[in-house]
Amino acid sequence: MASMFKKPKRNFRRKGLNLDSDNENEAVQAMDTQELPPMLPKTENDKGKDEKKSKGSSRNKTVVSFELEGEDEEETEVFKVKKSSHSRRIAKQMKKERRDKGKDPLNNGNGNGKEKEGASDSDDGEAQGKRDHAYRKQRKNEEDEARAEDKLRKLREEFRTLNGEDAEEAEDSDDGDGQKTFKAMLARGEIPDAKTIHFIRKQRQMARETDNFIPINEPEEKSSKSSTARLVRDDDNDKSEDEEDQRVDFSVNNAARERQQLRDNFLAAEQGSDEDSDQEREWENQQIRKAVSLQIPGVELLPSTTVSDNNSNVSFYSSTQTTAAAGAELPASSSDELKPFSALSKFQNASEITIESVRKRLQERLSIMDTVYRTHKLELERTLSDSADTRDSIENCQQSAPQLEDRFQFFQELRGYVRDLIECLNEKVPLLTDLEQRVENLLKSRASRLIQRRQQDVQDQCRDYMTNASSVKMDVEAGEELARQRRAAEREARRSRRRRAREGKNMVGHHDGLSSDDEESSQSLALKFNSEMEEIVRSRDTMFDDVVDEFSLIEHVKKQFEDWKFTYGDTYREAYIGLCMPKLLNPFVRKELLAWNPFAENCVDFEDMSWFTILLFMGSKEGDEMDRGDDDVRILPSIVEKIILPKMTFLVQNVWDPISTAQSTRLVSLTLKLTNQYPTIHAKNKNFRVYLEAVVARLSKTLDDDVFMPMYPLSVLDNRSSGPAVFFHRQSWTCIKLLGNILSWHQLISAPTLQRLALSGLLNRYIVVGLVSSHINREALHKCQAIISTFPKEWFSNLEGDSTVPQLENLCRYLVSAAKTLHKATALEKDCDRLEGRELVKQMSKHLVNIHAMDHAMSLATEFSFKIGQV
Repeated sequence: MASMFKKPKRNFRRKGLNLDSDNENEAVQAMDTQELPPMLPKTENDKGKDEKKSKGSSRNKTVVSFELEGEDEEETEVFKVKKSSHSRRIAKQMKKERRDKGKDPLNNGNGNGKEKEGASDSDDGEAQGKRDHAYRKQRKNEEDEARAEDKLRKLREEFRTLNGEDAEEAEDSDDGDGQKTFKAMLARGEIPDAKTIHFIRKQRQMARETDNFIPINEPEEKSSKSSTARLVRDDDNDKSEDEEDQRVDFSVNNAARERQQLRDNFLAAEQGSDEDSDQEREWENQQIRKAVSLQIPGVELLPSTTVSDNNSNVSFYSSTQTTAAAGAELPASSSDELKPFSALSKFQNASEITIESVRKRLQERLSIMDTVYRTHKLELERTLSDSADTRDSIENCQQSAPQLEDRFQFFQELRGYVRDLIECLNEKVPLLTDLEQRVENLLKSRASRLIQRRQQDVQDQCRDYMTNASSVKMDVEAGEELARQRRAAEREARRSRRRRAREGKNMVGHHDGLSSDDEESSQSLALKFNSEMEEIVRSRDTMFDDVVDEFSLIEHVKKQFEDWKFTYGDTYREAYIGLCMPKLLNPFVRKELLAWNPFAENCVDFEDMSWFTILLFMGSKEGDEMDRGDDDVRILPSIVEKIILPKMTFLVQNVWDPISTAQSTRLVSLTLKLTNQYPTIHAKNKNFRVYLEAVVARLSKTLDDDVFMPMYPLSVLDNRSSGPAVFFHRQSWTCIKLLGNILSWHQLISAPTLQRLALSGLLNRYIVVGLVSSHINREALHKCQAIISTFPKEWFSNLEGDSTVPQLENLCRYLVSAAKTLHKATALEKDCDRLEGRELVKQMSKHLVNIHAMDHAMSLATEFSFKIGQV
């Protein structure tokens, strides 16, 4: 089949790649190589010729160049147009035929004329007919020539991809206006300046960086991968004027592309391929099988699938071998495609059907049907089981449908209730916050006013007694003097009322300075405070007047969630309602705690309020044991942590007066109660740590702003009833009272912090200094005893050695010095006075033993010859 067509010889060579060219050159070459027809294998001679032609072409190539100053001016721009050798050969052939056809009519006409002249001159009609025939023949030749030119044009379009004219046209178009200007200057004979040359070079450099630039220069040396270059003919460097004049059109022609595709397919068919060979072999096998089936009537041919890809022989079986060898020799795929008893139905001769073959076929058919039966049986059992399960599920769903309906309805109602409750609380919480802010401002302003009044009283007394003691006249304004006198009168009136109150209670052992001056001096201020507080309480009570009881009373809210827990406890626990309840009940608890002030004398304990009683047994039925893992058990501790403790923190920072013994005692008692009874209040709790930090900060602020110890000469203090002496002792007892208030926190605040505040900041800084500057008498010993009684015993239980706490060394030295002074003063007195002095010394030694200052107590006992009593 391949010999029927003669393949034209085409000697192509690929254009060598220019490694130095830009990406644009590579793209153009790649495009060219994609449109080339398939390459034929080259012989060694062809390869040698290609190498020679490539060398020759590389030497003869010229490029467009721009000469600089000093170079040869005779060299001009050479523009090379590549054409395929095939198009040149066709062009030469067509041109030659055109010249031959142009000569034939003339020669034929001359010959005919001579014969006509020799034959007869009179036959003009016949000559005229011949001339017309020659004219028609010439017209026909011209038409043939036109068709040949049209054919040549089509061939040029067909082989347009083999030329390099597109690249050169692209190069001409890329030169731009700058190139035209440069060429015009060269044509006029002008020498371009350096600026123009630099501009042209920059323009060409920018063109190289674009995607449509194709360099003109051809590489002089061919790359090792020259096999991938474009194919050119041996006469590639032919520079005939005829070929240069005939340009090939590179416009897109779809018809030419289709013809090129047909040509490639034809060449591939001519060369042959493995696929065609397989198809031919299959066709031959089919023809052979048809011939065999016609010649041997008793043969059953196998399907075409029995023909192997690697073997072209035809496999078939005779009538006697069909049933016996079907399972052994046939492939599995062929055996599956054979229908049962297909051969038996075709055989006419009963002797060819054996019992063994029939039995085997029946056994195979029986095994297949048995397998299908078992499969169907399993499917039936599974279907019956699924059907029974489905019926049970339907019955269960029908039985549980009423319960699910009630459950759905309950949760729908509960969801609506919760949404309405949250919407109601969102509207009321801003009002509640405003009322809380009013109460806080009211309490804060009152506490600030009382503290400022006490500080002003201390300043007034200090000025008065300094003036009297030093006899210094001070000029003050009349208005200020009147205000000072008014404050002094109010101060004395308050003291008189407190004195009468103590006398009514038969209080003994009281000293001036131990009482708290925290009452209002003006009746109008007290009435104003009470009226504002009552107004706030009335606003609180009327806050939920426009709300039904289900959303305004905490017991109704509790009942709704208890119904949920008792009815569907699993969903109640899964939703962690016990953890959400403190936040939901927060507005109701804050509403009742609005006017709660633990510093007030008649304040109600929060555990006695209604909200505490209602929530105490929330989530539990009467008679049921309490489950410690239930989240409802943590509702009250969580409320105390998140509501009570922050409120106490604010009161400590803005309302608490540490000098007031009553306020300090109530606050310490409340704090100890919270830590002992509520598990959420502990040292690691964030809110509790903030609370204790606020207590320490408030104590430090009091030490800096409210403590004052006046210093007077002993001569001024001799008269105990004088104003300076009274003021001095009152301030001393105030400092001792504050010391006791600070040390009352020893169970809540760490010992180092308390020792820094109470001992370093108050005892050594004010109290001991006042003791040293006063007389040593029984009152001084009473002060020492009051000071030592405030010290926590836990501080001295774990001390090692005979020394006490380092911060108490100043007090120990004062006691030793006072003991020596008393013994020396009473040594020459009467016996009764001497015995009294000795008893005072023993008491001082006993005080030293109480604070674990054993070294100082032993020194006194040794010096004054008495035995230290056991404490």
